Amino acid sequence: MLRVEFEKHFPEKISTALVKYVTDTVLLKSRYLFYKTAGGIQVAYCTHCQKQHCPEAKLKHKQKELATCPKCGSECEVRSHGMSRKYLFDSAVLIWYEKSIINKEAITARVITVSRDYSGDYTKVETHYNVVHMYLFEPRKSTAYVYGKEKSKVKSPFEKHYGYGSWRKFRDLDNIRKAVKDTPFQYSTWEKYTDSGGYYSINDMVEFFDHYTRYPCIEYLTKAGFSNLVRAKLSGSGTYGAVHWRGKTLPAVLRLTKSELREIKNAGIGIEPKALRYYQKLKSRGEKMNILDALFLGEIEDTFYQTYYREVLSLAPEETVKKYILKQNKKPQYAKRSAGSILSDWRDYRNQCKELGMSLEEERYLFPNDLHEAHMKLTERIKIKKDKAVNKRIKARLPELEHYYFEANGYLIRAAQSSFELFREGKSLSHCVGGYSAQYGSGQCDILFIRKIEQPDEPLCTVEIRSGFIAQVRGFKNYDPDPAILEFVEKFKRARLGKKPKKTNTKKPQGVAV
Repeated sequence: MLRVEFEKHFPEKISTALVKYVTDTVLLKSRYLFYKTAGGIQVAYCTHCQKQHCPEAKLKHKQKELATCPKCGSECEVRSHGMSRKYLFDSAVLIWYEKSIINKEAITARVITVSRDYSGDYTKVETHYNVVHMYLFEPRKSTAYVYGKEKSKVKSPFEKHYGYGSWRKFRDLDNIRKAVKDTPFQYSTWEKYTDSGGYYSINDMVEFFDHYTRYPCIEYLTKAGFSNLVRAKLSGSGTYGAVHWRGKTLPAVLRLTKSELREIKNAGIGIEPKALRYYQKLKSRGEKMNILDALFLGEIEDTFYQTYYREVLSLAPEETVKKYILKQNKKPQYAKRSAGSILSDWRDYRNQCKELGMSLEEERYLFPNDLHEAHMKLTERIKIKKDKAVNKRIKARLPELEHYYFEANGYLIRAAQSSFELFREGKSLSHCVGGYSAQYGSGQCDILFIRKIEQPDEPLCTVEIRSGFIAQVRGFKNYDPDPAILEFVEKFKRARLGKKPKKTNTKKPQGVAV
């Protein structure tokens, strides 16, 4: 598009709304009180309202607290009239959207740098506006001019492409909302993607509107719950050829039947591009598989879990491996986990089998009925094997720890039985009590478990006792337990630990955080 035709879509002047936004938001902190002192009297000049006043409280150069101008109510930084202002320069960059002047279906966007230079006469400072990027978004077409030259590809100005990395950047959602109102872009679902800015930036939305001009399917993909596919496209991470972006209907865009789409919707899941492509390839090869199963397996495509997958394929046919992974996914412990996590646990389990001399050529070892349970059992065996000496000391202590057992209010408390119990407790409650095995075995501390009486094997809370004192009581992720458990602990203390001894010169031992 010729530049002269392109520029007809843009207003010739800076609008009142833009000036207000720059003044009240973009350069809000660019407000100063410059003061002079003569004959013991201070006079301050406000750069915002451009009026003078005599401050009630004495102002100091670069004082930490902002001072309020009594004329306009602005909070201002304080500067002395007589101090150098050589480097006092405020600037920022913003993006501003408006409707096209000549096309009621189009919107425009301008990237504008704004600045104020206080190095000269501060009573005559003006805001300078410099338009650097200009964009026109029309249905099925977008055009961009940067530094006066047309660009073949539209790129985000706030990302790394144009060097605004350290600039303060601004974008106003209400401004975009007003610009797109009563245009086709009003229905583009743009508001769903305002949070996907880069590391140094907010999302200027330029690439979103550029994509929407070419791929209107973004609207119904988003409304159908497939916004993750759109995000993959916008981020440049790729959609693996799984999405036909110029398709006219949702089935055509995703290359899925209506029944397959319905099945995905009923399952309430999103689709990863690589998983969708995996299913499409299965169909093209004539392989039959439930779409939900295929999407689950497809998530390992092009990930490091592929290495684990290839390892197990050297031990069993691919169809058998797939069926086994899907079978484990039906187990409660893996119901909400990924195929990759199952492969990872399976790999750990196989390594454990090798360590314990269990032949993976035997199907019962290679394909345990419950992978999670088998993995935990082998973990216990290896843990016990490695901690044999520690466990021997713990076992020797158990008779003397029996007196801790106590029940009340639906709870029980008992001593840990082994180093593996400590390990399992720590893993279940996400704290580090598993590292206390040696201390517990040597008698430096006592470790007790709190359980509900009706769920005696379900980790709930961990207690550490040192020298007869409770050093700490920790629940999930080291959180403090709820009041009901604390009340139980108080009853336990009275029943099993006795009254608190009188103060002596010996300080109460401090426990190390679990």
